[in-house]
Amino acid sequence: MLFNQFNNREELLKMFIPPDMLAQQKKTKRYWSILNELKNPKTTWCTPNNIIYEHQTLRLRHFPNRDDTTARRPVLILPPQAGHHSNLADYSPAQSLVRVFHRYGYDVYVTQWLSATPEYKNLGISDYIRLTDEAVEEVRRRTGIFKIHLVGQCQGGWQATIYTCLYQDKIATLIKAAAPIDMQAAPSPIVDDAQLPMSFFEYLVARGNGLMDGKYILMGFKNMQAEEHYVRKYQRLWKWIQEDDEDNIKRFIRFENWYEYTQMLPGKFYLEIIKNIFKENNLTKPGAMKIDGKPVDLRNINCPVIIMAGAKDHITPPPQAFALKNYISTPEENVIEILTEGGHIGTLMGTESLREDWSRVNEVLKLVI
Repeated sequence: MLFNQFNNREELLKMFIPPDMLAQQKKTKRYWSILNELKNPKTTWCTPNNIIYEHQTLRLRHFPNRDDTTARRPVLILPPQAGHHSNLADYSPAQSLVRVFHRYGYDVYVTQWLSATPEYKNLGISDYIRLTDEAVEEVRRRTGIFKIHLVGQCQGGWQATIYTCLYQDKIATLIKAAAPIDMQAAPSPIVDDAQLPMSFFEYLVARGNGLMDGKYILMGFKNMQAEEHYVRKYQRLWKWIQEDDEDNIKRFIRFENWYEYTQMLPGKFYLEIIKNIFKENNLTKPGAMKIDGKPVDLRNINCPVIIMAGAKDHITPPPQAFALKNYISTPEENVIEILTEGGHIGTLMGTESLREDWSRVNEVLKLVI
């Protein structure tokens, strides 16, 4: 009879449980609800765009500028293919590199790297350079512009660097952000980890039947700052829920959806990166790497170059990034170095970096003919 006097369970609970305890139960329920939803992360683009080309693991997206496109040359952004989603370049309305370039009047294109299927397990670095060239050619075809600006983020940075040294005639300016070039220029945990026997990395690829599971790469990144990724961020979420801080809760959910979302990489591509980039430091050795028989020689780069690095970047310490200037033929006055105040991800998509440092990049590009 007692239960019949109440419309629902909530009214009954209010009668027997103190309000403070009820409120705490709701907060606890929300906390675990958020974490459960994040077990299946999902992420997407925030700026309207069109898929204009697709081949193998490449999907080329065009982000039409809603305002007048006043800049002479288009911009092609190469996000990293490091197990995460490529929307790093267009992460949120407030944190979008695409929108920064839009504000300066640029026509913007982004390479979206798709999760590899078994069909593409044997794609290597040469294939990704070929796919990059396919993207560049499609941009050139659509715009009628012979030379474009090429922006490489993290892994996409050394990829853009290799591409530029092989196809300098197609690139007006190379912009490289938080991307390692000389692994011996400064110590870093990722370089230390790469010194494990090659058989270890081959084992990881074998577990994926020829594919490298991005969850292993993510695990490696997390272990570099274990306390942050396994303890502190969850403490912050609980604090924000306690304080009803909806803005920070939304930011947490958005970031975790991006960060925890992982993809498969072609095993050959991954193993070639470990061997050539991190173990043997071959970008600093002219001709040590070959792409379809053509030697990779950074001295072939003579266009204006912008190098960005984060002062707090533990993944790519600034000396590893800025070392590029020592291996190219670009005159010293045409090499711009920008040191951000952030870390690795902050340099690529942090609010402050996008507002200040990437705006400076755009100001420099306005001077390039």
